[in-house]
Amino acid sequence: MNYFGNGFFRNSMDLFDRNNIKETDYLRTDIYEKDDAYYLKIEVPGVDKNDIVVGFENGYLTVDVTQEHYEEEYIRKERITEEMRRSYYLGEVNEDSIKANYENGILTIRLEKQKEKEQTKKQITIE
Repeated sequence: MNYFGNGFFRNSMDLFDRNNIKETDYLRTDIYEKDDAYYLKIEVPGVDKNDIVVGFENGYLTVDVTQEHYEEEYIRKERITEEMRRSYYLGEVNEDSIKANYENGILTIRLEKQKEKEQTKKQITIE
């Protein structure tokens, strides 16, 4: 009996139905804050760091991941070419100080907080 071609895998519970997947099911993220910076730890297991693009524009940090799986002769193929994108609004940060590190499937991003502008008090002369 051939379980592979007769539906054992093909018709079993399809846990990978893409219609039931929410944005947060991919690129799961922990965000924490310290006095001087925000930190994001994003899960991207099994991805080459060259397939990850991190950008920052107008207060939004965006992470794009493209992962391709090319192999031959599958009995069942659940890992496909995936494009994942997630954006995070972080507001005022020092764009020049953003640093990213990828190690053991975790992308860690450090965003230094924007220094608060010194408030000055000025008296306005009435004419």
